Amino acid sequence: MSTLNDAYLDVKELASWADKIYLNKLDMTRFSDEETCFLLRNSTILPDDYASNSFQTFNSNIQIQIFFGLNIDFDIETKMIGLLKQLNKKHWLIETTRPAIPDPDTAQLTATIIISKNKEIINVNIRN
Repeated sequence: MSTLNDAYLDVKELASWADKIYLNKLDMTRFSDEETCFLLRNSTILPDDYASNSFQTFNSNIQIQIFFGLNIDFDIETKMIGLLKQLNKKHWLIETTRPAIPDPDTAQLTATIIISKNKEIINVNIRN
């Protein structure tokens, strides 16, 4: 399974306060600024841990954008800290967090988190 799908499953499990979680793009026909929605997509993917002239792991950075509903009834910081701690327990490294800022068009608060995980690829068999 891809690291992006792993992140999706973990966020789906941990962020019960999200109304919707999307992969790669928002479904604008179903998107509402009244709901808290997550958008997950790949940020960067880098070969890592070189040995014997080859990389041994694949480091995937996943970008999580959170679009907070306009009428939320919870403390954003508390929810973000709780999510980050739980992602960390699931072996995600928290690379970056950007605070919730208002969208200039909708006034909806949006925050961004970058998480990463290394995947061992030592036994991956690649054929041409």
